[in-house]
Amino acid sequence: MVKKILFACAISFFSFSTINAQSQVLGGGEVHGSFQADAQYYKQDSAIGANEIAEEMAVNAFLEMRYTNKGFEAGMRYELFMPQMQGYDSRWKGNGFGYRYIRYSNDRIDVTAGNFYEQFGSGMILRSYQEWNLGFDNSMDGVRVKYKMKALTIKGLVAKQRLFWDLGPGIVRGIDGELSVNDLFKSFSDSKTRLFFGGSFVSRYQIDQNPLYNLPENVASCAGRFQIYHGGFNLKMEMAKKINDPNATNNFIYKEGNAVMAELGYSQKGLGLSLQLNRSDNMDFRSSRTATGFDSHVGYIPAMTRQHAYSLAAMYPYASQANGQMGLQATIVYKLKKRSTLGGRYGTSIDVNYSVSNSIYKQAINDTTKIGQTGTLGYSSDFFKLGDEKYYYDFNIKIQRKLSKKWNVSLMYMNVYYNMLINEGHNSPDVYADIIIGDVWWKFKPYNSLHFELQALFTEQDDGNWSSAMVEYNRKGFFGAVILLYNHGNDLAGHTVVDSQLYPFLTLGYTHKATRISAGYGKQREGIVCVGGVCRAVPASNGFSLTINSSF
Repeated sequence: MVKKILFACAISFFSFSTINAQSQVLGGGEVHGSFQADAQYYKQDSAIGANEIAEEMAVNAFLEMRYTNKGFEAGMRYELFMPQMQGYDSRWKGNGFGYRYIRYSNDRIDVTAGNFYEQFGSGMILRSYQEWNLGFDNSMDGVRVKYKMKALTIKGLVAKQRLFWDLGPGIVRGIDGELSVNDLFKSFSDSKTRLFFGGSFVSRYQIDQNPLYNLPENVASCAGRFQIYHGGFNLKMEMAKKINDPNATNNFIYKEGNAVMAELGYSQKGLGLSLQLNRSDNMDFRSSRTATGFDSHVGYIPAMTRQHAYSLAAMYPYASQANGQMGLQATIVYKLKKRSTLGGRYGTSIDVNYSVSNSIYKQAINDTTKIGQTGTLGYSSDFFKLGDEKYYYDFNIKIQRKLSKKWNVSLMYMNVYYNMLINEGHNSPDVYADIIIGDVWWKFKPYNSLHFELQALFTEQDDGNWSSAMVEYNRKGFFGAVILLYNHGNDLAGHTVVDSQLYPFLTLGYTHKATRISAGYGKQREGIVCVGGVCRAVPASNGFSLTINSSF
């Protein structure tokens, strides 16, 4: 079976490698694109909960191509899920052209017909994007127009959203404008202070066929924002509001929604500071009122938490709660001077990050209704009052120091609280964990390096303690790594007994120009993968994997 996977993916790779070039001239224009294939062979492994699948092998792949000629552009993306890899929604199964468009642009106007991705401001009332690793794609299918003047940019669109291999039932209409004050007034053109204002309006139309409730067919939302830059300081703020939008995620209540995001930052040589705040209340905005999960998101409320790259640090990621959260994140990055007592010869970087997310305060409207009761106004909420439930907490500090031209060392400590019910929907004890990570790079020859990584996670909840070790070798375009992930088990009283388990994994790869091939074999744990607060459950697996990326 492994040979079959290698053969199938090799044929795909060499077929597309014949057009792997910097550009191809066609009729005075150029053709560019990219290809990616992810294949996984699954073995049943009852010890880690890896189930057998009938097809034994799953493949996700796409080929994207675009043609440009002066102001004209056309593109398409062919996608294949045969079947979809484990952890992806079963509705992805199939193949076809999931994305296609034509576009014309010049210095003033930009018009797109077909599929496109768009974001207004921070995305609270409109953000369409694709995240391949999460199996997420809410691209728009319709018409978008952009018009640029000296100081003002206006965008407008009318579209439906992609829903797997179909389109959602709602029609999305929106307009956004952004004004540069410095470009508008000559007296401000040379000012050290840069000022921007922006505003958005988005509505969704969906016919009402509910036999019990009178649901609004047109749901409107609006947002206003500003940004100020002066020297090393910057301040960004956006406020949004949505009219009553009874839907499946808020239990069909008629309460209006609102959200606010603010960010204050300062940077100078050797120092960076940032403070982010957000509050969202009943702001889950979708193009279908019956949608849940990943489906039909129009708006996007980000998680005010750090996105960790280390495997154990990312084991308990926060899932953003658009219908009710108050979050804060603060970061300080300080670099000790080179050739100082504490900084050493090459300097030392200290990165401290703190984030927390809570519920919002909710109170029943009157004595006759419950909080969130279907068909009512839902609840009232004090804007400045925290709720009683904590969703997530993360404190981490990372110290990085270059010891010499060949050695670089990083140490990290993280303390995390994780609400299992909110983040995963499990009625299990909340997790309190401490994580310690050591990371060493040794560049012993030009284009030759070794990377060592040790991680340890300590908790008395969930699956108990974990440890991880990795050794990675890099030489020019070649890389290889051995990863050992070990679950120590959990046999404490009052907890579900978890047996200890080792998850070994070997990966090899090669990169040449714009093409990268990697293969792996071993076990992978069950868990949650998150990007920007959007999360996907990943089942345990045991088997062979192969990934090919190429662009031309």
